[in-house]
Amino acid sequence: MEKLKVALGILIIIFAIAMAFSFKSGLSPYVTVSYVLEKGEVRNVQVNGTIVPNSTVYLENNTRIFELTDGKAKMKVIYTGILSNYQEGIPAVVVGDYYDGYFHAKKVLLKCPSKYAAMEENYSGKVAGKVK
Repeated sequence: MEKLKVALGILIIIFAIAMAFSFKSGLSPYVTVSYVLEKGEVRNVQVNGTIVPNSTVYLENNTRIFELTDGKAKMKVIYTGILSNYQEGIPAVVVGDYYDGYFHAKKVLLKCPSKYAAMEENYSGKVAGKVK
């Protein structure tokens, strides 16, 4: 009975260690556009930035290419999929890999555009370039 308890304890420890490594390998760090361009090729990262106005090119099959900026550098992002709240000029996080001069996004996380329009209206008296 004592050997069974020891064996069970060892199995629990091994399982916990395996889960910790699995969790850690699934994490992708947040980096800047400048960091990605400096490295030249990166895999499995999350990049914070703002979608550059007038930079979006729509292709077939729900594919679009747009630029993301951190205020210092711009990076071309290619994404295939539906983005319901997509607008240029709003903050976004892209998740994926950078190679061949493009960030190949697996996911695009968009900030709520109405939140930023309301903030702009409250602080500047304007909404999306229109004067009140």
